[in-house]
Amino acid sequence: MGKGITRRIFKGDRVVWTIFFILCALSLIEVFSATSRQTYGSGNYWQPITKHALFLIAGVGVVWFIHNLKIEWIKLFTKLVYLSGVIFLIYALVGGDRVNDSARWVTLLGVRFQPLEIAKMGLVMMTALVLAKAQTKDGTFLSLTSAMSLINLRPQNENNIKDYTMMTIIAISIIPCGLIFLENLSTVVIVGATLLMMMFIGQVNKWHMLTLIGSAVVAGGLCLTLIMATPESAKDGNSFQRKMLTWKHRLVDVSGADKNMTPEQFYKHSLREGNEQKMYSKLAIGTSGLFGKGPGNSVQRDFIPHAYSDFIYSIIVEELGWIGGVAVLLLYLTLLYRSGKIASKCEEPYPAFLVMGVAILITMQAMMHMHISVGDFVTGQPLPLVSQGGTSILINCVYIGIILSVSRYVKRFNKEESNENITNTPVAE
Repeated sequence: MGKGITRRIFKGDRVVWTIFFILCALSLIEVFSATSRQTYGSGNYWQPITKHALFLIAGVGVVWFIHNLKIEWIKLFTKLVYLSGVIFLIYALVGGDRVNDSARWVTLLGVRFQPLEIAKMGLVMMTALVLAKAQTKDGTFLSLTSAMSLINLRPQNENNIKDYTMMTIIAISIIPCGLIFLENLSTVVIVGATLLMMMFIGQVNKWHMLTLIGSAVVAGGLCLTLIMATPESAKDGNSFQRKMLTWKHRLVDVSGADKNMTPEQFYKHSLREGNEQKMYSKLAIGTSGLFGKGPGNSVQRDFIPHAYSDFIYSIIVEELGWIGGVAVLLLYLTLLYRSGKIASKCEEPYPAFLVMGVAILITMQAMMHMHISVGDFVTGQPLPLVSQGGTSILINCVYIGIILSVSRYVKRFNKEESNENITNTPVAE
């Protein structure tokens, strides 16, 4: 009886549900441990974890609500989510709240959130819509007429000879990615890689793909040249110039300037360059061992800035050891694998591309976060569903809800197909 009630409440793929709840439980434990520096400063030991727990509870409600929606309803909101993300990004640029010298926050009706999270979701949803529209019996092909119909326009001269699939995806991506680039370079890399993988799955013309990749390499080289040419005097310039200088310093660090330093030299160099988070993060991972120091026993959490968000994987490894670190990695890879299985069973192209898009986005961000914790490059990327944060948690819960909604659609379709086969089976006389 109890099992039947659970199945009626938590529908969809059981493995995805299990991964979601494991990550939520891990988040509660590790955020509570990692906020010691935060609570010491405020004097309120329960406020950070209480707020985080409320967001996780709200996130469970979001997952449950979204996973009960029909795919048709989610598809209906695609353009609205995309336009909302672009509008909020523009508003954040001209009138948003600045945090750490970046206009990344918007306050609406007393609620403060990051518009780039909404923009990321809108881009994935719109790309899934474009790819679904481009699927024909002869392969992936999107005419100009079909491309313009996606934004409710009709061209004067209809050209149905050329394939506009990639051009359409680039057109919908260029404004939001450009606005995100001004604030967070690593997020643009994650979104760009996600869209590229979606196009690969969607079998976009291979020559168009090669042209895009080549253009991206050239553009990346030009950006790298401009960043490395940024003078030190940019620290007195505007916010974008200061950010360019920050990127330059991080790239210089990645080049290996500190590889041959003694521990004492590395310590002084990190403090002088403002890279203490990288130093303490590596120290946390290096002293963890196979089984770690145990939950709540982290030492470096008191020294790593933003240990509860951008460097929480370091705390996880320090407390749970390399076994715990690998287990977390496998959770995200399993989520991607299960999403691929769900997508392969979809009868319609839109839910298949959508579920793969959100799963790739979650996994790519998780990989980036883990690399930041164990590698050399430092940038701000939270660990999905684990790091402390309001907007990030809720948006990632929307992603999980979408995956579960698609899995419900697949189960329902397979059940209907099975019943139809049983009905059509001839009865022996």
